[in-house]
Amino acid sequence: MNKYVTASAMLLSLTLPSLAVAQPLPPGLERLQTVMRTLDVDSDQALSTDEVQAATQRLLNLDSDGDGALSLEEMGGPAPIRGMIRQQYVLRALDEDGDLSVSADELARASRSLAYLDRDGDWNLSHEELNPPGPPGAPPPDDDGPGEAPDVGYGAGGPPPGGAAPYGQPPGGPPLGWPPPGGPPPGGAPDVGGPGAANFANMDMMRRMNGYESEIVGDILPGADDRAFEGYTLVHEGAFGGQNANRIYLTDMNGETVHRWEPERYQPEGSVAYLLENGLLLRTVSSHHWLHSGNYPVGAAGTVQLLDWDSNVVWEYEMDVPGKHVFHHDVDYMPNGNILAIAYTGFSPEEARSMGWDGVFPANADTIWFDKVVELQPNLEDGSTEIVWQWNSWDHFVQDKFPGRANYGDVGSAVGKIDINYLREGYVLFLRGQMHHVNSVDYNAHLDQIVLSSAAYGELWFIDHSTTMAEAAGDSGGRYGRGGDLIYRWGNPFTTRSGTLDDATLYWQHDARWITEGLPGAGNLLVYNNGTNRSLDGTFDPGLGMDFENSYTDLLEVRLPVRADGSYDIGREPELVWSWNLDTSEDYFSPFMSGWDRMPNGNTIFVNGHNKQVMEVTPAGERVLDYIVPENGRKYRVYKYPVDYAGLAGRF
Repeated sequence: MNKYVTASAMLLSLTLPSLAVAQPLPPGLERLQTVMRTLDVDSDQALSTDEVQAATQRLLNLDSDGDGALSLEEMGGPAPIRGMIRQQYVLRALDEDGDLSVSADELARASRSLAYLDRDGDWNLSHEELNPPGPPGAPPPDDDGPGEAPDVGYGAGGPPPGGAAPYGQPPGGPPLGWPPPGGPPPGGAPDVGGPGAANFANMDMMRRMNGYESEIVGDILPGADDRAFEGYTLVHEGAFGGQNANRIYLTDMNGETVHRWEPERYQPEGSVAYLLENGLLLRTVSSHHWLHSGNYPVGAAGTVQLLDWDSNVVWEYEMDVPGKHVFHHDVDYMPNGNILAIAYTGFSPEEARSMGWDGVFPANADTIWFDKVVELQPNLEDGSTEIVWQWNSWDHFVQDKFPGRANYGDVGSAVGKIDINYLREGYVLFLRGQMHHVNSVDYNAHLDQIVLSSAAYGELWFIDHSTTMAEAAGDSGGRYGRGGDLIYRWGNPFTTRSGTLDDATLYWQHDARWITEGLPGAGNLLVYNNGTNRSLDGTFDPGLGMDFENSYTDLLEVRLPVRADGSYDIGREPELVWSWNLDTSEDYFSPFMSGWDRMPNGNTIFVNGHNKQVMEVTPAGERVLDYIVPENGRKYRVYKYPVDYAGLAGRF
C-alpha cells in the first residue's frame, strides 16, 4: 500500500549500535540526601510534626556561607546529572521555582511547603507520603510520564546497601500561600502521583531525558549561518517530573534574550504559547497545582490566557474539574478573534461501556478521557467568555462488538466514525486513560475546516467547522453534508481496517497544521512525525518504546487530495511535497511532543521536545541552525517571527 504519492521517496534501513546497557549507581549519590538527612533528625525515614515545624531552623545549619539561602552545593549537589537532586519529593517542595537552590524566602516557607506533601492531614510525613505510589491511573513506579528520571529515594523494598534516605518524587513546586493559615484543609493535601523506588538501570537514558545545559550549546549556534531566517525566536518551556520551568522569552538572531514575560502559575509540559499579530501572547497554563497532576491525563493544563507585553493577564478562561474536563495541549487563534481549544472530558468506565467500549484498554483506568473541541469567544472588555461552537468525539463513535449498545455498526465502512475499541496494549506509549490524545488543533478559514492530530490513533482528523452545534453532534448538515463526522482522515489505515499498523504513515505525530497563506507551501499540510514504535524500515514495532538507536523522526509536508469545493477525494493518497529525514540519514529521533514552523524564505525550523534541540533547515534539508536551548524543562513548540512581524511593531 502506498502511504503517499512521491516521485522520489526511498526508505533506507540503517544498522546502528544497540541502546546502552545498564550502568552502576553513580558514586557519591548519598550526599544528594543531605537535606533529607538534616530534616530527619531521628533517622526513621519519615518526618514528624516537630521535624516539619523545625524545617527552616534545621536547614539553616546547612547555610555555610551565612547568606540565609541554600545553594546547590550546600544541599549536597551537584549531581552526576544536572537537576537529579530534585528527584526527591522534599527537594521539589522546598525549591519552588526549580532553580536548584532554596532562596531565603523559600527557606522561610519550608514548613508550609513540606506540609503540602501531607496527604492524610495528620501533620506528619510518613515514608509513604515521601514516596507516594501514585493515585489510580498515575504512571507506574519509575515512570512519571515520558522520560521521567529514576528516583534518588527508594520504595517499600527499603534502602539499598549502604543506606540512602527514602525520599522520592513529584514535579515542580507548590504555589505561594499554601497551605493556608492554620495548616492544610481537612483531608490533607491533594493526591500525589509519582514513583518511589530507586532504579538507575540506564543512566545514559536518564541523562538523555533529564540532563540540560546551563548555556546555549550546539553545532550551529544562532548567528553562525546567514542562511538562517532573520527573526525573533519564541522560547516557551514546560515543567515535568523533577524539573520546574516557567520561562517565556524572545531571542534575537544571535540567541540573545531581548524580552521576557514573567508569567505566574505552573506551565506543564505540553503547554503552548503563541505571539499574536495584535501583540498579545496566547498561552495555556495549569490551573491546578503540580501535585494534582496524577489526577489528569498527559498534557493537561486547564486555563487559556491572553497576556500583554508586560505579562498582565488581559483575559483568561478555565476548564479544570478533576475527573470531569480539562483543557490540554493546544489552542488556535482564529481570524475572528475566537480561540479553538482542545479539552479532555472524563467518563466513568460504566459510561464508556454504554457507548460501546469493550473495557480492554486501558484496563484499569478509573476515568476514560475522550476529546472535545470548543470555540471560545473572549470579551476583552469585561473578561467574559462564551462557548459558541463545540465538537465532541463521543458523538461520532462506532463499535461492532455489542449490538445492544450505542454506536453499533460496521467499523470498516463507517469511515467518518471513530472506532471506540481501536486501541490495544502496545500500540502507543504515554497513555493514562486518554483514548485519543489529540495534541494539536488548526483552523483553515478558506475551507472552514479543523484538523486534529490524534497521536493515539496515528491519524489526522478533519472536521467541518461550518456546522451548527446541533449539526456537529450528528452526521448530517454543514458545508460538506457530514455534520460532525470526520470528512477526511489520514495517517493510519488500521483504524478503519483498511490496512495494518505496518501500513501506517504517522506514529505518535504532533503539530499538524496547514502552512499559512503567504509562506512557501501555503495550503499544504506539514506534520512532525515522531515515529515512536516505528522501526528504521518504517514498520510498526511495539517493542521499541523510546529506542533512540532504532527509531527515527521525520517531517512530512503533503498536498492533500482536496477538491475545488473543499471536499476530499478519498480515492487518492496525499502527495508528498517535501520531507526531512524520510530516509533516516539524519540520526534524529524525538519520542514525544515537538513541533515546527515554516519561514518566509522557505526554511523550516523545528524543535525536539525532550531535550530542546532547535534546528532550522533549508528546503534542500541543509542545517543552518542546530543548538540546545539552555536551562531545565521541555519545549513543545518553536516559532520564529519576522523582524517586521505586526505583533512586534515598535518593540525593538
